[in-house]
Amino acid sequence: MSEATTSDTRHVIIDAAHDCFRQFGLRKTTIVEIAQAAGLSRGTVYQYFRDKSAIVEACAEHTSQRFYREMVKAMEPGTTLEDKLSLAAVFVCKARRFIEPRQRYFDEDEVGLLLTKNAGVLLSECVDFFAPYLKAAKLTGEVRKDLDVQAAGEWFARMLFSLFSTPASTLDLDDPEVARRLVQDHIVRGFTAVPGDRPR
Repeated sequence: MSEATTSDTRHVIIDAAHDCFRQFGLRKTTIVEIAQAAGLSRGTVYQYFRDKSAIVEACAEHTSQRFYREMVKAMEPGTTLEDKLSLAAVFVCKARRFIEPRQRYFDEDEVGLLLTKNAGVLLSECVDFFAPYLKAAKLTGEVRKDLDVQAAGEWFARMLFSLFSTPASTLDLDDPEVARRLVQDHIVRGFTAVPGDRPR
């Protein structure tokens, strides 16, 4: 079997699993239902995935990759690090609401799949995603030269996790301008201040 055929069959199974999870729920879906939805035998599914948990893991990874592709698109209009990180926060706040018109971002089942990943893995992926943006900003002078990219990336990732998982108490984070200002005023500008500097 060629590499292309193997990849195609894996994607067929993953797409079928996504459909089944939406229809029957993550816990109730069986390998038999996934095989039927994919138009394959159960034996063929087992050739690609050892069990249902392996399919769930592959679906979670597929959704995670799509999440970051969509976030890249959302950040593209930004011309500075501050713009890009602010747009990332707006994207996450929108994704938090699960159902957008025409399912613009992600539905609740896809979010559920994302959250099957270990929290440490999710955080590490997010830190790795933002590292190139922070490194580039050091080169352009947008952030201070001694900025610890890994620490700053983790701080921002943790803020995004909070925006995603915790309802706002006093802020209307469904308002893109509110989400942007929150990031600009209280997160990104900490990357530009010189350590030890205090307002006089």
